[in-house]
Amino acid sequence: MTGGENTTIRSLQIELKENFRLRMGLWSIGLIVLFYLALVQSVRVEDAYLAFVQQAERLDRAETLLQQDDWVSRAEAENAAFEELSGKLWQAETLGLAQASMQGALGAITQTLNLRNSRMRSGTAQVVEGVDGVWQIQVQLDAQYSSGDELGLLYQMAQSSKLMVVERLDLQPNSRRLSLIVSGYFTGLQEEDL
Repeated sequence: MTGGENTTIRSLQIELKENFRLRMGLWSIGLIVLFYLALVQSVRVEDAYLAFVQQAERLDRAETLLQQDDWVSRAEAENAAFEELSGKLWQAETLGLAQASMQGALGAITQTLNLRNSRMRSGTAQVVEGVDGVWQIQVQLDAQYSSGDELGLLYQMAQSSKLMVVERLDLQPNSRRLSLIVSGYFTGLQEEDL
């Protein structure tokens, strides 16, 4: 060390010995830094503990699932539900044919009822989000009805072998007009159907 550095260090030592407030200030700063470091470490420990608890819960759920013996029956039930739902979906090669199929099916139902001045329009045709290869096709029906025809219409749509979902039904009792929006869900033809 050089002489200038030695004198600076000695003057700091003398100042610390003689100045009580300076010593207390330095001790306070040191304690604050230690307290801050302890807080930071406690947050790290808490985060690690929470991550450990989540992993332990996930492991416990996985072990519980592995101990269950009904996986085969669950897979069979899922396959049966898939087959049932697939059988209720309409099939068409294009969106235009899907719209025509929906209008034809709804027209066949309206012919069996006493609906007058019926008019059908194609509604939206869109791909169902999150489900590959399934389209939602809407058809709007406007017609005059007699008492009870609206229930017959809903009943026949519910009894249809293909899925028909009523999106909106407006009845105007004074003018005996109904407005109905129906959705059908379509898939493309399977390879064996081509």
